[in-house]
Formats: sequence, structure tokens, C-alpha cells
Amino acid sequence: MVKIYDAIIIGGGPAGCSAALHLAYHKRKVLVLDRGTSPMHFHTNSILNFSGSVYHEGRSLLRNIQGEARAAGAEFIAADVVQIAGRFPKFTVRTEPSYRTNDKNEYHAKTLLIATGTSRKHPKVDGMWRGWLPVANVGNGAFYCPDCEAPLCKDKEVLIVNAGTVGSALHVANALTRFTDKIQILMTEDAYVPFEQQDLLKLENSPFKWTSGKIKSIDFPRPGVIQSVTLTDGRKLKANVFFVAFVDISRSELAQQIGIEVDGKGNIITDHRGKTNIEGVWAAGDVRAITQQVAMAVGTGNYAALMMNQFLGNEHEEGEEFDHPDYRRALHID
Repeated sequence: MVKIYDAIIIGGGPAGCSAALHLAYHKRKVLVLDRGTSPMHFHTNSILNFSGSVYHEGRSLLRNIQGEARAAGAEFIAADVVQIAGRFPKFTVRTEPSYRTNDKNEYHAKTLLIATGTSRKHPKVDGMWRGWLPVANVGNGAFYCPDCEAPLCKDKEVLIVNAGTVGSALHVANALTRFTDKIQILMTEDAYVPFEQQDLLKLENSPFKWTSGKIKSIDFPRPGVIQSVTLTDGRKLKANVFFVAFVDISRSELAQQIGIEVDGKGNIITDHRGKTNIEGVWAAGDVRAITQQVAMAVGTGNYAALMMNQFLGNEHEEGEEFDHPDYRRALHID
């Protein structure tokens, strides 16, 4: 007999795990399919925007949330989802092996939550973005979010490594001025937005020191204290920390397979509760057009799960009026 979950959550970051925890607490059969590639799986920087403690290490925080969801009864499988199909109350989710997972299967659920996040475009080192990964979000040596991490740069020498546009570099630089005046911008000439198309006049008119070039190598003997990039022309730029002005792309391809609406940047469009235009499907976390913070991801995941639980209802709620009348009782499949 085919097992049918009440909910399948695609993505095991803070949003997906928070949703799994809520649904599992409410005795829903919930499955989290996670390929383990979100930044939080590797994040060892400090997290300051999550209440309850002065300091969290990202990777440890995620493991704690996952552990709580498992303890509540949520099922987790390391899997790379390649296809979703169907309509409420019969969704099918197909997985295939990837470089991090071995699962090849089909799973079935009444409802879905898309929590697939975004894909960050890292700076290139010797022409390859993977060369940046050893320092990405590691040991408070390289930051990405000025809303989350600018305070960690207090009184430090910061090299802004631009992988996007002049506008993104200046946004980061301006946010950092409340914490440090030791700021230099590196405009990488192999960025994802062509260098020759950049409005460099804005940099010339800014108060910030800047240069351009391509990164040949990175060195971080003491992350957050002593680190540098060496350019292809031999110049070495030293700093205490790097701050990446990056490009990101919403991972909404799966959602679009079943007609979920996205905006011009690929972010999934939802109502304020996380409900998409497809009946029985919600979205949470960075795949929506929200500020990329752990606290935001956890909150949107929990809100979506709360609505999913109300939507699923139970046999005692036939005809009952809810506070949110657009959430009707779901059909039940045994």
C-alpha cells in the first residue's frame, strides 16, 4: 500500500525544519526531503538575529532545529527532489541520486511546502566559484548579509568582494559604515554581472576606496583576524574579514513545474500566510521575497505549517468556521 503523508516539505533549512516541527507536534505525518546544500549546513559564522541566545553557530542551530523536529515525529530523508506533480490531495514527489544523496524514489502527500531557498553566486577564485567555498560563511571570516552580520564587523578592516553589481557593493559598504570606517571594495572582473556594464562612476563618486581585478587565490590563516586575496596581477589585498556582495537566484524551478506563480526574480508569490496560487501548496523561507534571516525563515515556516494544519483539519471539524475562512477542511486519504 502506498504511504501518503499529510505533508511533504522540500528543503531542510530553518524554514522547512520549523514547519516540520509544528506539523509533527500536531501529529501530522510529515516528511522532509533535503539534499543538504543550503548555506546553513556549512555555516559556522555567528548568528545574532535569532532570539534566545546572544550567539548561535549557524550549523549547530540548524542541527538543533532538525533534532527537535525528529523528536516530535517528523521523518527526514537525504534526497534531491527533481520533480513534483499532481494536485491536491494527491501530490507526487520524485527524487534522483545526486552528488550528495543516493535516494531514488517517489513519495506521495496531500499537501506540500516548498522551502528550497536561494542559490548564492559566490565570487570566483582562479575562475571557479567552488574555490570560494572554504571561506564562505566559515569562522566569521566572510559574511553575506549586512542586515544580519554587519555588527560582526565592528572596528575591523573589511574587504567587500563584489560578485554582483556596483549597487550591491555600495549597499553593503553603506550598511557597514555604522560599524567601521575601514572599508575597501574589490570589483571582481569575472562577476556574474559583466564588469564592463557596471556604472563605475558611482564608485568614483563614493567615499570608499576601491579596485578591480580577478582573484587568483585566497588565504585565511586566522579567519576574522588575518586573511587576504591575491589577484591575478600579483597584488595582495589584506583584511580582517571579507564581506560578499553577491547575486542570488531563487530555487523555484520545482514549484514552477506545477504552475506556482513567481515574480520577476523567480521568488514564489504567496499570500502573507505562505499560501501559493496552487491549492494545497505553501512556500516558506528565502524562496519567497523576504529578507534572508534565520528568524524570518523560521517564522514563515511556522506560519505556513500552522495554516497547513488548519487546512488538513480532522473528522470533528466538518462545517466548522475557522478564523481564516479561506482554509477549508482537506479531504482525508487513508
